[in-house]
Amino acid sequence: MIEKILSSKNRIYYHLLFWFVYILFYTVFWGSYKGNYAEEFLQLLFLLPWKLIPTYITLYYLMPKFLYPKKMVTYVVLSLLLAISMALIDRYMSWRFLYRWFSFEEGYWKDPVWYFPKVLNSLLRIYTPVFVAMAIKLQRFYYQKEQINKALEKEKVETELKFLKAQIHPHFLFNTLNSIYALSLTKSAQTPDAVLGLSKFLDYMLYECNDRLITVEKEWEQLMNLVELERLRYGEQLTISTALKDDNKESLIPPLLLLPFVENAFKHGADNLISDSWIKIDLKLENQQLQFMVENSKATNETGENLDSDKNIGLKNVKRRLVLFFPNKHELKILEEPDSFLIKLEIDLSHLSS
Repeated sequence: MIEKILSSKNRIYYHLLFWFVYILFYTVFWGSYKGNYAEEFLQLLFLLPWKLIPTYITLYYLMPKFLYPKKMVTYVVLSLLLAISMALIDRYMSWRFLYRWFSFEEGYWKDPVWYFPKVLNSLLRIYTPVFVAMAIKLQRFYYQKEQINKALEKEKVETELKFLKAQIHPHFLFNTLNSIYALSLTKSAQTPDAVLGLSKFLDYMLYECNDRLITVEKEWEQLMNLVELERLRYGEQLTISTALKDDNKESLIPPLLLLPFVENAFKHGADNLISDSWIKIDLKLENQQLQFMVENSKATNETGENLDSDKNIGLKNVKRRLVLFFPNKHELKILEEPDSFLIKLEIDLSHLSS
């Protein structure tokens, strides 16, 4: 309620300012010819109602009811009727009163009351402030419309990001439980460690990654947690190498953004059909430019089409998140060699802020 009152007061203030400037301008403009500023001021005040009426009918009735909904024919017809009516009234009031009060000796009142050039002059005089007020209101209308559209688009993007982020949790949980299940089938002594590692990861997902952004260092730490979980599962069957170069411990990134790439490497690189399975993970961050590469071995009968299959939720998810978070500020390449897959991601992090 208070905001509405303040808004109404501001609107009244701007309208009063508009008409004050109008009267002041034309008082000085016309009065400077003969130095009769007082007379010009009084004439402007006398004819002001025939400018106020069309201005506010246009601003608060014709524009919102017909112009904004693009009912142009109705808007033009009604505007013409209003303009002609006000011009005739203004002409009559000038002829009947002003010319006799202030310009009697010039004999302007001797012209016919409906003398067309004089009616046209009244029309132009009336619609000068109307057009100026319309221009101001149209500019404000389209500015507000643009701001609303931006807010709606931002809300839509944030909602979609939350949905995509929520998808990661069950997807990762499903894959990790499969890994623990595989350990339990062999009655591995490492099964408790795997369960403990999963609990740490769930703690991170549920409580620590609720922020919109986290540090790259924290993201890397969780990637290494995933690597250790997978080491427990595959043991010496899989060679894993990792490298990190980070020149800024405060650099920010969306949480769990890089996780699907590492998951995908284990899914396709740790294959029983490969005699020498391997995975390489490399992250380099210099001057807010992030380079992330994941390369893994692959079976000879596996193709890159698997990376874009409908079941590959993780990669489809992260591609969409990259588009939403880093439009025109990232480059993702998925390269296939006869015996390996390489995912190379480059991101400009300079625009992110917490």
